[in-house]
Amino acid sequence: MIIKRLLLVGFSLLALLVFPLHGQGEDEPIWTGSHGYKDVRIQIGHGTIPAGAADWIPTSSVSGGTKQTEGGGLYRFLTFANGTTILYEFRARPLPDEDGAFEVTIGPFTPTPKQAESWKIDRNSVETEFMRKYAAPFVVRDNEVIALEIAANPQTGQKLVHYYVVSKGNPFLRADLEGKASQAREFRVEDVELRVFDYDLRRNGESLYRSQGGCSGKFVSIMIPDVGRFTFTLAPPPPEAGFEPTALAKTAQISFRHREDKYEWLSREQIVPGDGLFTVWMRVDPPEGSYGFSVGASSPCPKVVHGKFQALKEMTNRPAPIAASRGPQG
Repeated sequence: MIIKRLLLVGFSLLALLVFPLHGQGEDEPIWTGSHGYKDVRIQIGHGTIPAGAADWIPTSSVSGGTKQTEGGGLYRFLTFANGTTILYEFRARPLPDEDGAFEVTIGPFTPTPKQAESWKIDRNSVETEFMRKYAAPFVVRDNEVIALEIAANPQTGQKLVHYYVVSKGNPFLRADLEGKASQAREFRVEDVELRVFDYDLRRNGESLYRSQGGCSGKFVSIMIPDVGRFTFTLAPPPPEAGFEPTALAKTAQISFRHREDKYEWLSREQIVPGDGLFTVWMRVDPPEGSYGFSVGASSPCPKVVHGKFQALKEMTNRPAPIAASRGPQG
């Protein structure tokens, strides 16, 4: 049984919405990835109460995303069929006088015009009033699960829940494994996640950008301004996803080439499991707007939408650079 701090959210907007809402078929979170900054790790997930029959995923009627703020916070949003977007900010910081405790702040956020354009949301349709009741910070212990009810299906009463685990280092995520024994299967290469934290990006041997942030997921990516977004995974994706086995990885390093340049993405943590040299599948997408360096992660394979590649769930990290000896500054 997992411990939950349940924040109940109710607002009149829900009565106006009719949208398809799918659940994961079990009363536990689906954890979709983690990201962090310095000593704080935030694991994010989602679920439904009561559980439904299929995984909840963004559809043509409901879409969403997670973006990382400077300093390690989160912006998380959902856009519904009528164009209304639920958007809020989640922040956590360790308490210096209380070991294993974190102060969590959840509140409304209004995006800048540049952010709204990049996230594909309408600034005039952002709903923030429902979060104002949580302006006061609260304290959680290391690895405590936070469950935030953010929307409900007015036809069925099923609620969509955002989950968080705040921890120092990798979190402990528990589940009722014996109760799920019938669902067990053999481990596959597509189950392996890549991890990049406290990283240094180098171009032709020189440091281009450094950050104490990072991310983990089956697909991880890094945006290089004026160059493109590079997405990596260990398992061969579907052919239509546009990946090619052109990168290499060993322990805490990913090496890849683009045009005439050689790039090295170095992490203080081990990126891939095992000690061998592995082929990594890579895809290059055009630069996104005028943003600086950023990293992202997703568990599902990025899809092709209207000729462009989009990750279904992306966690973006834009902390200020620690050091950069060459190239543009984010």
